[in-house]
Amino acid sequence: MEENYRDVNVEDEGFTIDWMEILRKLLRRWKFIVLVTFIFSVLGVLFALSMERKYQVTVTLAPEMQNRASGTVSALASMLGGGATLNSSPDALNITLFPQISASTPFLCSLLEVPVTPYVPQPQLVAGVVPDTTTVFIHVLGRDKAMSEKKARKMAEADAKYLYDDSVINPEDLTPRQGKAVSALRSSINTSVDNKTGVTTIVVTGDDRMIVKQLADTVTQRLQDFVIDYRTKKATADYEYYVQLADEAYAKLVKAQAAYAARVDYDRSVILQSVNSERQRLQDEANLANQIYSQMAQQRELAKGKIQEMKPVYAVVQPASVPLRPANSRAKVCIIWFFVGFFLACAWVAFGDIVINFFRDLFHPQKPGASATAGA
Repeated sequence: MEENYRDVNVEDEGFTIDWMEILRKLLRRWKFIVLVTFIFSVLGVLFALSMERKYQVTVTLAPEMQNRASGTVSALASMLGGGATLNSSPDALNITLFPQISASTPFLCSLLEVPVTPYVPQPQLVAGVVPDTTTVFIHVLGRDKAMSEKKARKMAEADAKYLYDDSVINPEDLTPRQGKAVSALRSSINTSVDNKTGVTTIVVTGDDRMIVKQLADTVTQRLQDFVIDYRTKKATADYEYYVQLADEAYAKLVKAQAAYAARVDYDRSVILQSVNSERQRLQDEANLANQIYSQMAQQRELAKGKIQEMKPVYAVVQPASVPLRPANSRAKVCIIWFFVGFFLACAWVAFGDIVINFFRDLFHPQKPGASATAGA
């Protein structure tokens, strides 16, 4: 019974792989495999030499996490394995929105006018070469790179026919070139946030190592300023309000003290009760004005301290630095092309005949009576 079961399984498999036969095929057609692998290797070298070098800068931030109201609950959730997330923050805008902010059109438009300086090798700097300062907008469009005379002539002709004004950047109505630059920036800036730890990672990719570093610094600072402005907006408005009230109270105090002093000087030799009553009233007004001003000045200082208290603190764990090597390695590209060619060549030698027979039967099916006629 067991032997019959084994026989049925072997017969019902339908398709088996003879590894020794495949190995013999590979050994018989080793020249074909070497040829295909060599061709793919050459293609890989040509592609690696022609590809544009890309540099990558990574910045890591660890922002202050403010969640005082649910501290006990968050700690208990962390002990149970759930962990507290930053989405529970009462603020409408927190660090979890960094990816959306950095990819938004207004934020990217604010980067287009940032001045940047391209990379110059150290020997040239020692020789006195001063790099030309450009803007992110010009660099992203590739207009700061050296170009041939023919390409420069075509670009000048295109500029002569251009009908839009790029000097004014309106995020709600971008020109074609501005839209192209914003799209390029959006693809080169990647921001991610760990919702549990709050660690923010900003990755900027570009073709100039120095400009990539400067752009990473700018993006990091702009994101921090964006959240700081939001968090301190209410406190700043309160501070400005109390500054206005304190100024008004001070003006009233000065006016009341001047009126009281003038009355005292004028009525120095008068002993009438009515005069004394008026003098007392002016003195009370001056005291009240002084009391109001003291209160407003105190509220002003408290509001000023509140601004500093509301500012979030960011610890830069990994600052931006000039990358020493490109992110896209040419050697890695060549190795990938080599193994792809080798794998495809081996796959074709091993299973090419099966694939050919499958498509032959698919497009040219054998007629039912063909085998019987051939036998007759």
